Amino acid sequence: MCTRPTLVEGCSVGCWTAHPARIPSSTPMPLRLAIVLVTLVASCTRDDVHDRLTIAIESVPETLDRRMALSQNAMRVAQLVTPGLTRIDEDGRAVPDLALAFEAVDDRTWIFKLRPGIFFSDGSPLRARDVRATFHSVLDPALGSPHRGGYSYIADVEAPDELTVVFRLREPFGAFPVDAGLGILPERLTDPARRDEVRLRPIGAGPYVVEHWDGESEIRLAPNAHYHLGPPREALTIRTVRDETTRILELRKGRVHALLGAITPALLPGLRRLDHLEVTVAPGAGVSYLLFNHEDPILARREVREAIALAVDREALARHKFKGAARVAHSLLREGHWAYAPDVPTWERDLDEARARLRQAFPGGEPIRLTLKTSTDRFRRSVALALKAQLAEVGIDVVVQSLEWGTLMGDLKRGNFQLATLKWTPVIDPDILRLAYHSGSIPTAESGWGGGNRGRYRNPELDAILMEARQRSDLEERRALYVRAQHIVAHDLPALPLLHEESIGVVSRSVRGIRVDPQGSLRSLAQAWRVQ
Repeated sequence: MCTRPTLVEGCSVGCWTAHPARIPSSTPMPLRLAIVLVTLVASCTRDDVHDRLTIAIESVPETLDRRMALSQNAMRVAQLVTPGLTRIDEDGRAVPDLALAFEAVDDRTWIFKLRPGIFFSDGSPLRARDVRATFHSVLDPALGSPHRGGYSYIADVEAPDELTVVFRLREPFGAFPVDAGLGILPERLTDPARRDEVRLRPIGAGPYVVEHWDGESEIRLAPNAHYHLGPPREALTIRTVRDETTRILELRKGRVHALLGAITPALLPGLRRLDHLEVTVAPGAGVSYLLFNHEDPILARREVREAIALAVDREALARHKFKGAARVAHSLLREGHWAYAPDVPTWERDLDEARARLRQAFPGGEPIRLTLKTSTDRFRRSVALALKAQLAEVGIDVVVQSLEWGTLMGDLKRGNFQLATLKWTPVIDPDILRLAYHSGSIPTAESGWGGGNRGRYRNPELDAILMEARQRSDLEERRALYVRAQHIVAHDLPALPLLHEESIGVVSRSVRGIRVDPQGSLRSLAQAWRVQ
C-alpha cells in the first residue's frame, strides 16, 4: 500500500498500483518511454476519479474572494477556504465561527473575541489585525468590492490586541453579526494590488486550501492541515456542469458523488428509484413569490391583489410542480426562523371570495388582462403557466412572458412589468423585509437601479418599524418588531409569498457525512468520507 505518494502535476504517481504491460527489450527507447508515459497518465486519470470526493455545481464561480463574490456558488465555495467571524446556523442565527464570542456593548459598538490558536492555511496565525485589514479593504474604493456600499455603515475597525476586534458603526445595525461572516484574509493579501491573485487562490483559515483553479470549470481543494477543527478526510473537486441532465448522468455513473442544490423537483421521483443514490429533502431558506407592481393601475387596487392571493393554489404547486419539495409560504421568513410570526394572517384558496373581490374592484365587470414576466428557465416557466391556469379560473387572463435574466431584472428594476415570479435566496436575517418592502429600497436612476423593492410598494408605518428593527441589537426586541412588520405585509400584499422551496441533495450511497444545509452551505463536505 502506498503511504507517501509523490505528486506530479497533481497526480498521485506514488500510489499507482496498476501492473504495466511487459515491454520487449527490443522496443526502441523513444517508443518504450512513450508507452510508460501513456500508462502513467491513464493511471493518474483513474486515481483522480476515485481518490477524491467530487461534487458538481451548475455555474462557474466568478471568484473565490468573498470580498468580490456575488453569485451563490462563489459564496458557497469561498466559505470552504475563507470562513468569517460568524456563520449562519440552521435557524438563521449568526453564531461564532472564527470568533469565540461577540457582543454589542452599545448600539454602535460590537466586540469580537477571536478563538486562540487559529492559523491560516499557510501556517501563519490569524490575528485581529487580519480581520481589521479585511474589512478595511472592502471599504477601500481601490478594491472595487461590490459590497462596499453594504458595509458603509462601518465607521472603523480596531484591533486593540491580537485576539480582540472592535467594530464601530456609523449607525445602529442589529444584523451586524450576519455581515461579520465576511471571509477573513491575511493582512498582506488584502492589498487591492493583489486582488487578481486572491481571486484564484485565496488563503484562509477554512477546512480547505485551493490546490488548483484557473478560473475555469474545475476547482481542486486539498485538506487544510492547519484547520482548527482538524483537516477533512477527503480532498475535494468541484466541477461545473451547466446542463442538469449531464449532472444527473455524471452522478449516476459515479463520476460525481453529490449534487447539493440546483436540482429540478420534477426529477425527484426518478432519482428516488435509483438504489445507489440517496435523496434528501430538507427545509430550505429560499422563498419564491409573485411580485405586484403597485404603480400599475390594476394591481394598485388592493382588491385585485387579494383576489389573486385567494385564487392561487399554492398547495397544488407544492404537490405537483415541486413533488412535495416545498411548503406554502405566508411570509418571506420560514416557519422555525427565529423572527417568524406564527400568527401571521394567511390567504387560503377561495375562488368564490376571489371573484367577489374582483367585482368590488370592477363593478362593471371589465375584463382583466395581466402580463406575468418570468425567466427562461423551463421549470420557472412551467410554474408561471400553472399560475396562469389558476388565475383563469376566476376570470383573470394572464399572458406569460419569458425573458433572459438580464432583461427580466432590467424591466423589474425600472417598473416595466405587472406581475413577475422571483425567488429570494437565501433568506437569513429578517432585515430582508427592509430590502424587499421599505420605500427607500425602491430602485431609482439615482441609486443606480439598486434596491429590492421592485414592486414600488410604500407604507410609512412599515418603513418606521423596519428601520427601528434594523437598529435594535436585542434579539427579542427585533423579533417583536418583525412580527408587527409581517402582519402589515400580509395585510397589504406588496407581493404574494408562494413557497418555501426545500433544499435538495442527491448523494451517492458510497459517501457518508454530507448534510443538506438550509442556506445551501457546503460546510458538511469537510466531514464527509467515501466508504468504498
